Amino acid sequence: MEALLHSYLLLAASPEELAQDTYLNCEQKNQYYNITAAILSGNSYTVLQELDQHASIPSEINESSIINSLSKLADELVIQDNKLSLLFSIASLQTFIQNNYTGPSTPINSLEILFDIESNDAKIKSLLNETLVSSLTVAGQTSYGLVDHPVLLIFSLLLLERLTNQQTLFNTVLDDTPIPTISKDKDNYLLNIAHWWRARALMTHISLLAEPSGHQPSIAASILESIDLVHSISSSLPTDTPENLKKKLYVIYYLENTKCSLIINTEHLCLPSLIKVKKLTNFKFVLTGARAKRTKFQQTAHSGLIILAESFENMAKKSNITDSNTVEQTPENFDLNSDLLLEKPFFESIGSEPLDEQIVKKQKANISGDEGLLDDKILPLAIRQENIPRELQVLDPNNQPKLSDYDEIQLLLRLYTIRQTTPAKDPLVEEELSAIVSRILYQNGSKNWTIFSRSLWERSIIETAKAKTIERGLLQMQSLVEELGLKISTRLVPQNVDETGSSEVRMKYIHQLPFLARWDLDAMLAEKYMSLGVLRSAVEIYERLEMACEAALCYAAVGEESQAEQILLKRIKNHPRDARAYSILGDIKQDPALWEKAWEIGKYVNAKNSLGRYYYKPPKNSGVTQDFSLALKHLNDSLRQYTLNFETWYFYGCIGLECGKMQLAAEAFSRCVSLDDTNAMAWSNLSAAYVNQGKLKEAFSCLNRATRTDSQKNWRIWENYMIVAFKLREWDEVLLSCKKLIDINKDRAGEGAIDLPIVEKLVEILVSSDYPKDDETKLTYFQKSCIDFICNQLPAVITNNGRIWRVISKVELWRNKPWNALDCYEKAFRAQSHNPDLEINEDVWNDTIDSCEELIAAYESLGEREGRHGKGSFVCKDWKYKSRSTIKSLMSRGKNNWDGTEGWERLVEMRSQI
Repeated sequence: MEALLHSYLLLAASPEELAQDTYLNCEQKNQYYNITAAILSGNSYTVLQELDQHASIPSEINESSIINSLSKLADELVIQDNKLSLLFSIASLQTFIQNNYTGPSTPINSLEILFDIESNDAKIKSLLNETLVSSLTVAGQTSYGLVDHPVLLIFSLLLLERLTNQQTLFNTVLDDTPIPTISKDKDNYLLNIAHWWRARALMTHISLLAEPSGHQPSIAASILESIDLVHSISSSLPTDTPENLKKKLYVIYYLENTKCSLIINTEHLCLPSLIKVKKLTNFKFVLTGARAKRTKFQQTAHSGLIILAESFENMAKKSNITDSNTVEQTPENFDLNSDLLLEKPFFESIGSEPLDEQIVKKQKANISGDEGLLDDKILPLAIRQENIPRELQVLDPNNQPKLSDYDEIQLLLRLYTIRQTTPAKDPLVEEELSAIVSRILYQNGSKNWTIFSRSLWERSIIETAKAKTIERGLLQMQSLVEELGLKISTRLVPQNVDETGSSEVRMKYIHQLPFLARWDLDAMLAEKYMSLGVLRSAVEIYERLEMACEAALCYAAVGEESQAEQILLKRIKNHPRDARAYSILGDIKQDPALWEKAWEIGKYVNAKNSLGRYYYKPPKNSGVTQDFSLALKHLNDSLRQYTLNFETWYFYGCIGLECGKMQLAAEAFSRCVSLDDTNAMAWSNLSAAYVNQGKLKEAFSCLNRATRTDSQKNWRIWENYMIVAFKLREWDEVLLSCKKLIDINKDRAGEGAIDLPIVEKLVEILVSSDYPKDDETKLTYFQKSCIDFICNQLPAVITNNGRIWRVISKVELWRNKPWNALDCYEKAFRAQSHNPDLEINEDVWNDTIDSCEELIAAYESLGEREGRHGKGSFVCKDWKYKSRSTIKSLMSRGKNNWDGTEGWERLVEMRSQI
């Protein structure tokens, strides 16, 4: 029974689903059932009110004493009833999230519930709250100072640490991250459920910080990267449990795995989980192009991006029993009310594009070498109409079917992944994001509050970057901030939705989407004001939120460093343990002492990163010389404290390469590719470290990965790959890289893209064996590819290099095609004789004589051989005449300048021998 109850809690199922479960209805409804029903109804705070034990208030209130008091209470509860303690930890976490992330506020005083304290003792409450907020500091980063009910998050974390038998992260300095072990044994399902909730609580804790740091990110990631977490829970469920419920557990697991990667800045690890959850829900969607009208007076439709998507029928039907109750409980969606723009683009039907234009686009796509359907991307892409899956081709682009909630979350997570992995303000990326948001917003049917409000927020972020939609964007953002109903005393937008009973709906998918706290929404609104130049409004919001560091950065961004310094100095005076404030002040003043102070008081990793950059490239007026050893030391300190920072590992490795510490560089770039195995430059730099260590096979493997992940077609990576493959005598790869280099560089460098010594070596390898003389002997893959490269691709690039034509002639002779070989000799001579320096530079003249001599020798040796038309035909029947004509034309060009020279005498001798 417990496994089933906790499955409903993990899924945040509706109370109706719990009540309709036939298995639970057969069991006697006990205290665990009633608590589960209360949590699922959005009344978690009522569960906490049932606590009959309290933590004592220590005589001296400080972080250590408060944590010890709460830990003692947690120990007592776990000893008494660990199952009940798990439910209390869940209720505590959910209540904290409701009060800070989703709203509406709960009518409780958490300090009075957990501490033995009088209700009118305001001074003690204020001191307790301040101390509890300070206890949430991680690696020098203070949590947000105005967070509500911090004791609930701390109490939940302490309970979950006890329930999972893990070392506490409070009041403890740990050298190594205590990574938990997840068991797949179904008997340990309650332990794994506690691990899962601990990961959720840790992600909540991380969201209170300016950036992820400490051990929390590593622990949360390690819990959610083990699929055994779900295996043990699903296998412990009753045998008659619906498969749909088990399936949903796996779905939310992969969604939360993706969310964790986004939160801890390892967003490049999101794609595998997104692909798995897409297959699990059988979600069909694709990004493609369609003609659309965007303005009211537009006569001709122009191309635009659109997401065609359809949920699997069963998942859509069973996604949410309470859909009918959620229609009215959504934030207000403001109309655009534009005299020019349509409310949403009006798309022509997919397939109405003229046939001749489709053919042109198809040819272009084939030339670029792209596949028609790119399904392994963050957004599956259909380049051409026929590549759109059949079930999506029939959809009406202006009235697409309702998606299931889980599929909408998938789209939002892909949006966040794209935003974190692409350049900011890229027009094409903005169009992709807009297509995602539009697919979620503009559909009929019921809407979940969390998903709908998050989609409105993302649309507002996109619209505030455009002049014609900025008004609606800002109004919508302000409305969503007020919609939470948290800490809002004055409303600018009238409230027209009753919040009563909405907490259940708002909490349903909060653990599958990245957290956006009420202060984060306000801070983003301030960022938008700042980007628009409305500095005063931005600063007012930061001051109201008591975000001194953000306000200082705001002033520094517009060149008012003195004002920023004053704000930070005031912050440091009032909060002397705020390491982030010290570090930012150090960034503004470029003062290493301030960074050292930030590290001393809080092990703040960004302070060490700044010190590393400072000693790697000191400011010109600092009087400090470049010091690689000191830079590496500071970066090493930073990485020992927080090991998941890709940029710091990359910088660490680059310095190692620059100063010749190849073992250090190899270790750094190995960590880089473990964090992001799609980064081509990290693989390439790792190969460079291995090459310098003499580990060519390892370097070759790394470069192979780099070429497969290099979406930018970096020619340097391919050149390095070719060189290493050449040293290892991997001729197939040498040939491949040589082809690729020519494809990349031919438009820029022409025949300069051809690496002639490499081509000559490939030809030497090719002609070292006999060409097959019968049909039974087949060419090897290398021989086929090399012949195609030499005889078909190279001639398309060559303009005036005779040496390359002579190389091609060797292959044509090897293929028993002497007529082609002779043609190559003729082209080689023409390329040389057309040199404009022929009549003024004797070296060029002598080179032309050499080319002429080779052509005459070719005429003589090949002219009378059997031609391309078989017996009775010749390669060049009048070879003697052509030989004399060639010599005569060359003599006529050089007579005035080179008569009597050694080259001239050679020509005379050649003429006399014919």
